[in-house]
Amino acid sequence: MATKADIFWRFLAPIALLALAGCASNKPAPSATTQPVYDTTAARPIEPRDALERAALRRGIDFALVDKLMDKKTEPPEYDRHAPASQPVGAPIADNLTILDDRAPFAPPEQLSPKEPTIFIALARSTYRTHDPQEVLAAVQPFLDIEQRRVNVRPQIALFEKPDAIFYEMSEGRRQLAISHVFDYLLIRSWLSQKDSNGSVLLGIARPGWPRVTDENRDQAGIPGTSLVLLVRADSKYQSTADLTGARLAVAANDTRGTGTFLTQVLRGTGHSLGAAFFSRVTLRRYEKDAALDLLNDRADVVCVSEGAANALQQIYGLDSRLRVLARSPRYNMDVLFTSMNNVQTHRTEIELTQRQLNTLQKDPEGQEVLYFFNEDGWQNAQASDISAAEAAFDDFLTFMQDTPADLKPLLDPAAPIERQTYDRYGND
Repeated sequence: MATKADIFWRFLAPIALLALAGCASNKPAPSATTQPVYDTTAARPIEPRDALERAALRRGIDFALVDKLMDKKTEPPEYDRHAPASQPVGAPIADNLTILDDRAPFAPPEQLSPKEPTIFIALARSTYRTHDPQEVLAAVQPFLDIEQRRVNVRPQIALFEKPDAIFYEMSEGRRQLAISHVFDYLLIRSWLSQKDSNGSVLLGIARPGWPRVTDENRDQAGIPGTSLVLLVRADSKYQSTADLTGARLAVAANDTRGTGTFLTQVLRGTGHSLGAAFFSRVTLRRYEKDAALDLLNDRADVVCVSEGAANALQQIYGLDSRLRVLARSPRYNMDVLFTSMNNVQTHRTEIELTQRQLNTLQKDPEGQEVLYFFNEDGWQNAQASDISAAEAAFDDFLTFMQDTPADLKPLLDPAAPIERQTYDRYGND
């Protein structure tokens, strides 16, 4: 039989609680500086906000009876913390798709059998710009493996500091292919043409990374992105190359062929004597982007960088509003692939297969890494018009190499100091 207390809580308490609903609690608010501490292993208590919620949380005799009868029957099972069983390797998921081995999901790299080199390639110093020789040899290794894996031709690559060494190696058949800056190619071509029954064969052109076509350079002849630019700050007082007398110049070290030719053309255009200093200071920088950022940090007044580097700075940092192009070179800052007639007669098949693998390098993930290292978008078969701008500027290149302007001698001096301080973020050392 129900007691008087049970009857009160069942019938009269709800009426009383309705009258008290909505009453504000007198419980003081917790201090803003008090940090709550929770036991993550226990259920968090429910704090009622008013009298109705307190009544709902109170367990009367009726709910207590239900809890006693039903709790054991409705107790949730213990959580199974065991990992699900592995699916059988090779079980089909969809068409042409099966379960991988979760312990070793990737196939082991294909081991290439040792193979003697079947073609020898010369890589000129002018192609790897600001990179060290050790970096270059490591970067081209994937290309060697790709060619052997695809067509069973094993290249061997050697680095050459000067173009005359490449000329002798090719003319005597010890090197069948060469990759160099286009001006080095034109120089070697002129030497090969003087030998009886020999000559050069231009095979491929490297498309630079980060090309940029604007209304200003849309009609230029040559491969887009192969120009060099002189950059100044947008608010600079310099309005033409003639105004640069006494300015501070910053250029990338070792990037000599295109930069030296362009700056020689600029100095000739001003009418300044090549034997006298035109700039107040010339700083060699480790990377092109550091030379450009020197402008924003007032460490240089003008910089000479590739068009691709200028476009990359715009894409990454958005510097179009802060930098201005003062002058632009013709499109002759490019790398080329070539051979000689005597090598075509002896290694025609290997040369064609190597050129084909170079042209399709961007289709392979490892090949994309090689292209990225050299800041190239890809390779393509060469046409005569691709190097017309370089042929027109060849005399300026010879002047740079043979009668080097006083300001540009550090570019050809291997002992010249290089400023290696770099920027890890925009504007920060």
